[in-house]
Amino acid sequence: MNSPILRRTVGLLATPALALGALAALPAAPSYAAEDPAPVTAGAAWLETQLTDGLVFNPNFGGFDDYGLSIDVALGLDAIGGHDPAVQAVTDAIAANLSSYTSYPTGDSTHVLAGSMGKALALATSAGRDGNAFGGTDLVADLEAQVATEALIDGRIQDTFDGTQPFEADFSNTIGQAFAVQGLDAEASALVDPATDFLLAQQCTEGFFRLNFAAADAPLQACDADPEAAPDTDVTALAVIALQSQTDDTDVQAAVTRATDWLAGAQRDNGSFGGGTSTEAPNTNSTGLAGWALGTEGDTARAAEAATWVRRLQADDTAPCASGLTPDNGAIAYDAAARNTARGEGITDAVEDQFRRASAQALPGLQWAPAEGTGAVAVPNQRFFQQAGRSITVVSGGGLAPGDTVCVTRGRAVAARTTAGDDGQAVARVTLPAGTALRTFVLRSGEATVGSTTFQAVAAKKLGLKIAKVRVARGAFDTVKVSGLARRESVRVFLRGKRVAAGTANAQGVLTKRFKVTGNLGKATLKVTGEFANRTNTATITVKR
Repeated sequence: MNSPILRRTVGLLATPALALGALAALPAAPSYAAEDPAPVTAGAAWLETQLTDGLVFNPNFGGFDDYGLSIDVALGLDAIGGHDPAVQAVTDAIAANLSSYTSYPTGDSTHVLAGSMGKALALATSAGRDGNAFGGTDLVADLEAQVATEALIDGRIQDTFDGTQPFEADFSNTIGQAFAVQGLDAEASALVDPATDFLLAQQCTEGFFRLNFAAADAPLQACDADPEAAPDTDVTALAVIALQSQTDDTDVQAAVTRATDWLAGAQRDNGSFGGGTSTEAPNTNSTGLAGWALGTEGDTARAAEAATWVRRLQADDTAPCASGLTPDNGAIAYDAAARNTARGEGITDAVEDQFRRASAQALPGLQWAPAEGTGAVAVPNQRFFQQAGRSITVVSGGGLAPGDTVCVTRGRAVAARTTAGDDGQAVARVTLPAGTALRTFVLRSGEATVGSTTFQAVAAKKLGLKIAKVRVARGAFDTVKVSGLARRESVRVFLRGKRVAAGTANAQGVLTKRFKVTGNLGKATLKVTGEFANRTNTATITVKR
């Protein structure tokens, strides 16, 4: 199914012959006037198509309903608003399968997953459900039973498991703690304060939140006590989002401020973020979550930078620039490599899960995608005549939304794909085909033309050359006729290396020019050169008395 990409009207720049010639130490982010709803609308539409009876089905590993990812989809849709039927469908499906999501059998016992309980409660409360009567159980009480009350680990969520069984362990971590805090606060649980305090203890002095807890029997449970604590963008952003309902508490707000300051400092110059220790490279999961957190905390400029980077990786390949991603327009790729591969192969079963996870977590961050650029539009200054086979630059007009996908076509062929820059203008490199001909490149944003550039490509050639007199008296005039030129191609005539004439070819590609013969007596080489040095020819004349 094709998800719609809504588009704004953009200014056109037809160029028939031309193309482009809150830490104090942090650089200021560009200021954007308004947000563009198009990428959020398209992303949400695609995510909704991934639900079957309220659940995301993963066809791999024998096939299974992915409850956790289904919740991610619902929470993403709930964050942007306007998609309550889908959110409620997921909530109903999770309620119907709650025990399968929050526990599993192992040996003669049952492993109870505290993090899954916290995430399910966060969904239930976000969807307006009663957590005390959800999925046939009192989910609030069930989660409270997984919150430790011992002095050292008071407030920490923990799994129930049989440690004698192979591969069994407590899988709880800071992400699950954040979801639990969010749900417990929504239900005004008596345990929300110690749970929140334990979550805040997972924040290091630098401002980031770590992913993994200390061992349950460790004497020190705070992040600062762990010399191996590693920064994690995703965890930090999720913590900021989960704590929003408690920012009236000065301690919570102080922690959130430190976290957003750290996120601002972790943002790369291009607006992107890396994740944790295994996902350090820029990706849309981390960038979308960080942008969501920053935007929620009022740093809309940096949120816009993050949204722009995510938008560049959102599928938006409409006709006449269709690709393997066209049936999934609106989906968000994890990174450029994933997008480029899917343009050729489509979103296959092997990569579908990655696209879904990236889309679910990055979607809310697209709320801050700017509708218009901020910089000055580049002034075209490139030559009309270009050498065939060479790479050249083409530009669109201004007024595009930063990050918007722009396709460059030549005839019916796709010559290049790019995205609009922060200034609202798209710049692309294209290769001129072989041969001498007019070559027109059209830049398109969806079905709209946002730029058109025509070049006269000229290939290497031995030009036609005729001389009126091959024996000429010194001081007299001779006439040269050059043919095989392109219309309006410039020509220079050299005698013994000195330019003696120049002109422009007529509509038939011919230049006829008189020149004065000077210099020493004897044989002399006459050379004509067209627009480029590889378009030339030579002849010999004799200079006489």
